[in-house]
Amino acid sequence: MPIYDQSYRHWEGDFRPRTFRWWIITKEGLKVILRNKLFLLFILTPPAITSFVSGALIYGVNVYGRLANLNVINTSFFYRFIMQQTFFISVICVFGGSGLISNDLKFNALQFYFSKPLDRLNYLIGKFLTIVLLMSFITLVPGILLFLENGLLSDLSFFRDDIWILGAIVLYSLIIILPTGLLILALSSTTKNSRYAAIIFATILIGTPILGETLREVLGIRNAVFVSYWRNLDIIGREIFALSNRYNWLLAIMIMMGIMGLSLWILLRNIKEIEIKK
Repeated sequence: MPIYDQSYRHWEGDFRPRTFRWWIITKEGLKVILRNKLFLLFILTPPAITSFVSGALIYGVNVYGRLANLNVINTSFFYRFIMQQTFFISVICVFGGSGLISNDLKFNALQFYFSKPLDRLNYLIGKFLTIVLLMSFITLVPGILLFLENGLLSDLSFFRDDIWILGAIVLYSLIIILPTGLLILALSSTTKNSRYAAIIFATILIGTPILGETLREVLGIRNAVFVSYWRNLDIIGREIFALSNRYNWLLAIMIMMGIMGLSLWILLRNIKEIEIKK
């Protein structure tokens, strides 16, 4: 019978930094979502088409529009592009974000996560970046590419005179992405059924504009527009892109910050309850 040496042996492996431990959660989350061909075909393809159409419009205006003194590529153009992508953001959150945490709750996967060198913060960052990257692919990234396309095709003075538009595109995209991503994650953490999270999320995005418009038209409450989730983002966007704005954009910012704070509180509360204590 062989006898094995059980004495201490030095580990020969490489130590990996723990700074980006959350990346494995983000990477696997994207793999699971993008593995669904129907999601790629029906969810991500339409916003890609609208981005392509906007790029073709920029090309047409810069190449052929100058002959007719046509110029529609201005701050309003980039603002409208980002706003039209918000519909696709809603769809991505419903079909791609509603199950990010609820599925882990359903299959008791949090015990597996927290048995590894991961804590609650790493888990939440990984899940949050999953949905943030998906939304960035249809707002932030194409917005920057369209700005660069217009600058390269038009007079290069566009970069010098209107470089602030690039900052507006980045800032407004983040203002839309961050609270929306936190909201869908917060709802996903409240139930083990992703369908319930998706329904509540859709109800907020669809119901609040209807409620705000009803209060404004029936009761004559002018500030009822702030009840609408998307109307607050619209007010902020108009201020960022220096467009006409009749409402108090600071109040809209406070409301969106309140939504982010409430969503973060819900996430920390729900995940903490099932975290394995050391």
